[in-house]
Amino acid sequence: MARIRKRKVRWSPSIAAGVVGYRLYWAVAQEVSYNSDFTEVGNVTEVVLPDDVPSFPTVAGDIELGVTAIDHIGNESDMAKLSAPFDFTAPAPPTDLVVETL
Repeated sequence: MARIRKRKVRWSPSIAAGVVGYRLYWAVAQEVSYNSDFTEVGNVTEVVLPDDVPSFPTVAGDIELGVTAIDHIGNESDMAKLSAPFDFTAPAPPTDLVVETL
């Protein structure tokens, strides 16, 4: 399996009382919205991609991220957004490896 460079995404915590966790949204080559793919990341303020989010797309290109805060009864905050270039693709391996007897 190829090795790819990981990316850390972090944010400052919500100052609102009652926040119990965060939701990370993403959209490839388009604007992120509440209808985009997402995952609950828990009560943390950083994630390592793709390790902490197995469903995160391992592609190359611009990905727009969104993070929301979730309170104890399920209300969701406005979305903080960021667009960044990602490249989770590895180059093709070398070919025609040969061992010769001398």
